[in-house]
Amino acid sequence: MKAPALLSLAAAFALASLASSAGAQDPRLAQIRDDAMRDMVRRQVDLASNAGLPRGPFLSKALEGVAKKADSKSIRAAMDALQKRMRKANDLLAPSPTVDELAAGADAIGVGAPERTLKLMREAAPGRSIALELGVLTELVAKGVPPKQASKMVLDLMARGATGAQLTALSSAVQNDVAAGLKPDAALELRGRGVMSLLPPPPSVQNSAPRARP
Repeated sequence: MKAPALLSLAAAFALASLASSAGAQDPRLAQIRDDAMRDMVRRQVDLASNAGLPRGPFLSKALEGVAKKADSKSIRAAMDALQKRMRKANDLLAPSPTVDELAAGADAIGVGAPERTLKLMREAAPGRSIALELGVLTELVAKGVPPKQASKMVLDLMARGATGAQLTALSSAVQNDVAAGLKPDAALELRGRGVMSLLPPPPSVQNSAPRARP
């Protein structure tokens, strides 16, 4: 093959690579008008992706900062903090958490939920997503429920087989009670007892109960 043909082939390959790279970029980056900030966000998102973390939550965090008119330094700090939380969530929710679980786990850590709780939640449900349960835990702690109390309630409800609808209803009821003036811990205790009354006892209790004689 002649040299001009080789050059032409190389040029075509380079153009194809550039097109592929541009196509892989999230179109939401275009919402960031400042060129320097957009480049910074792209680098941070790429760093997260190269570390095996999902790109979406990081770009969402950046766009949240842009919407709030935060400066580039603040947005980068927020993205760095998110990466630390997501790395921790990835470890706690191992072996293969979903993107939703990672995002929800990072949020839970961010509001102050005990890290051990995430590990216990994964052990309680190793074969399915617990993104919803993590979201409920986050909402309860964010509303002022003491983290240990919120953790115990969510874990107890998981052990009793509470459904996603029941957990979501519990969270909404607690939020409404708090908005009406009830203390967060009292609201969770009240609403939690109500849900518990509808559920069977944990399997360990059922198995240890004495059987009636024939």
